[in-house]
Amino acid sequence: MYLKKRGSFLPPPGCSDLFPYRPYQCPPEPPGPPGPVIIPNIIVMPTVQRYFYIANSDIQAPASIPASQFTNDDGELAAKFPDLGQNSYSNLYINGMLQEGSLYSISTSVLTINLKGTTIFSGTPIALEIVQFSARIIP
Repeated sequence: MYLKKRGSFLPPPGCSDLFPYRPYQCPPEPPGPPGPVIIPNIIVMPTVQRYFYIANSDIQAPASIPASQFTNDDGELAAKFPDLGQNSYSNLYINGMLQEGSLYSISTSVLTINLKGTTIFSGTPIALEIVQFSARIIP
């Protein structure tokens, strides 16, 4: 509430009058009581899909291997690889060794390997692991 004194308004108690005809500068009000805080349970669920291929002949890099030549964890031929989105990543293992991410690329239909001129020998196992994450909120 503003009080009027001789043609001008006085600032509310506790507020300073910095400039005439300008808003008053008041200290912040104390915060009100906190409301109920509801923190839902968030469950992050990984989904892992693995695909396997054994080279039936020597492969000269760069090489592209169609998804249809890979088998999944159940031993069934894969139709395609899952999409890699923001909440996913992939690992490529050649002969059991994890490969650098810059040495391969994946689309839903093909794995492209570029080992910079090296040879993948016949009988070498190639495993592709794709991990996707999803979150579920339980109120």
